[in-house]
Amino acid sequence: MLRLAFLVSTIVTLTATSAAAQVVSLDEGSFTLYRDGERIGREDFSIRSAPGADGRMLVAQATQAIGQRRTAPGVNADTNGFPVRYQREVREAGQVVESYSGQASRNRYASLLRQADGESAREFRLTAGTVVADDDIVHQLWFIARRGAGATVPVLVPQRNVVESVRVERVGAERLSIDLRQFETVRLALHGPGGSLRELWISPDGRVIKASIPALHLTALRD
Repeated sequence: MLRLAFLVSTIVTLTATSAAAQVVSLDEGSFTLYRDGERIGREDFSIRSAPGADGRMLVAQATQAIGQRRTAPGVNADTNGFPVRYQREVREAGQVVESYSGQASRNRYASLLRQADGESAREFRLTAGTVVADDDIVHQLWFIARRGAGATVPVLVPQRNVVESVRVERVGAERLSIDLRQFETVRLALHGPGGSLRELWISPDGRVIKASIPALHLTALRD
């Protein structure tokens, strides 16, 4: 009887350990990118939940290709989306023209940006609830959208090394048609400082189906 109880306990422990070690896909796919209605490129991405040293982590990676320009961002965040580590590399015709790395320690964030004309370092405070979203990277808007309508979200913008407050507003339900596919979505407006606006169309399971970034004349459609 004791042996049976030991075996059952061992199986339960191994099952729990195996579950904790699993990498779970939260969203992955690609967007076709358009500027002023003309197709200009593509963004392939994945957002996963993975085991980390301090528990589960969110790991988001992508490759964005526009002409000869390749941008490869990567973020490690806690389960609330708070960025623990961020990296970004930009290549033009195969040559690295920009690299960025940032890391948080408690509520302090230190970053280093290297470009052709030199490098700059900065350190500043991140408040609880901060997420990361660069100006020109589409899939990272998922981190803002998951907070839901009515939320005001502190957003780290690594490309500019600033933290901005973004308010999430529900515009309404909307049906989208993309390449003969129909999507039931909720349209969200992301209001930033100075009247800046980004819009997202979110599926019932939380995926970004469409994004509009008027400041960049950029529209992204889910493939």
